[in-house]
Amino acid sequence: MGALDIYYDRAGIVVEHMALALEQVPEDKAHWKPCEKALPWMHLLSHNAIHRILFMQCVKGEPVDFPGAYRDPALQPETPKERAAMVRRVWAELVSFLKSKPEDFAKARVTPFWGGQELTVEEFLWWMYEENVHHRGQAWIYARMNGIRPPAIWGTERP
Repeated sequence: MGALDIYYDRAGIVVEHMALALEQVPEDKAHWKPCEKALPWMHLLSHNAIHRILFMQCVKGEPVDFPGAYRDPALQPETPKERAAMVRRVWAELVSFLKSKPEDFAKARVTPFWGGQELTVEEFLWWMYEENVHHRGQAWIYARMNGIRPPAIWGTERP
């Protein structure tokens, strides 16, 4: 078992939840948000894909446009379904990239794109996982506020 195998399993589930949730967002509600300072629904569910892109740029030593990448039209598909496809595509790219690296890559150190202290690749990945879980919870609340039942995630939800 590789150092990142559990990450692939757990994060992959959360990424798929985000993509499934995006597929449920009605197009006329894609930019809905509960208050002025909140992230719009579609952005809340998809901006973590941009984080995966920025992470890969960091570890490849490529230039990183943070926070400008959030405004890049190429990274902002227009419909929820297009964003769901982007979320899945970027996840597949990240997994492919990571699996192409040697086992000790998980312990390599990288400076996060937002600055601050260095993290290991593994720590950075788990940070992205935690952020995905956090935003998944927010998105589920957005869904319920709009009369939509979000995808089941624990298997205990009742119809």
